[in-house]
Amino acid sequence: MGYLPAHAILLSAAGHTAPQIAAILFRDIDAVYRWIANFNDLRIASIFPGYADNHNAAKLSKEQKEEVKQKLSEPDSLPASFWTLPKFKEYIKGAFDVVYESDRSYHYLMEYCGYSFKLPSPFDRRRNDDVAQQQLTEIHKKLKKYRGNQDWVILAADEVVVSYVTELRRCWLKRGEKTVIKINREKVNQSYFGALNLKTGKAHTVRLPWQNQTEISHALTKLTKFYPDKHICIIWDNARWHKGKELRALLSRGQPLERIHLINFPPYSPDCNPEELVWKFGKEHVANTVPDSFETLLKSFEQGIARKTFNYEIPEFVLR
Repeated sequence: MGYLPAHAILLSAAGHTAPQIAAILFRDIDAVYRWIANFNDLRIASIFPGYADNHNAAKLSKEQKEEVKQKLSEPDSLPASFWTLPKFKEYIKGAFDVVYESDRSYHYLMEYCGYSFKLPSPFDRRRNDDVAQQQLTEIHKKLKKYRGNQDWVILAADEVVVSYVTELRRCWLKRGEKTVIKINREKVNQSYFGALNLKTGKAHTVRLPWQNQTEISHALTKLTKFYPDKHICIIWDNARWHKGKELRALLSRGQPLERIHLINFPPYSPDCNPEELVWKFGKEHVANTVPDSFETLLKSFEQGIARKTFNYEIPEFVLR
């Protein structure tokens, strides 16, 4: 058995790059690339040379793998909306009468075909992509006149809820020893209003007692104090508290929010709002921590966002 090639394949499967593997094994990077390429082509036969002529070792021939790759590249190849391991096994069994003993063999085959195992982006089935794209194009047309004007600020805004509850997950623990983690069983929430300045990358966060029209109006009033001499364009979603009579009255001439101009994102399109990415960063910043108090968690959440500059933009095309 080729010890170094086998080690290289295991490191590659664990996510290491070829340069990293070469450094770990003290071997030339070209050799590492060759070992990985041979394994993708011949599978275990590349490690056990005696199996080079044994087609059963790899189960599928190179031609059959290419056939699978071609099948999966066709627009209508997906069963329903995405491939699952059981569905993929069913396809391989039906098309080639081949069954692998290890799930990892199917994983390698999916990777060979250009697939990776990742979390998909969820979209509300009520969204009409064509309508969403048309509205997104209109948004960019409206924003074009504000981007070059120093008297205008462009903000992408959204609300979020931060919860104080500990979720236990598996982790690496010392065998034979009991590990205890003190957790919080009480679930409490804090709502936030956030606005990302698309020109400077600065993100503002305002605590909300509740997500309703009155509290959002108060948050917008606080926001105007950050930009006392500017007109403010805010792009946000279609939440009902973004459209009420109370808010519309405050936006009229002579009222506290008269300098604000509101634009709505396409319905059911959170992927268009860069403020969603700010919330994602903030939650990841406090993930896997057990703070002493909810206030400690909130301050960490707010400070993590305040210290970072976000280079996010409103996309020109909706994800389909």
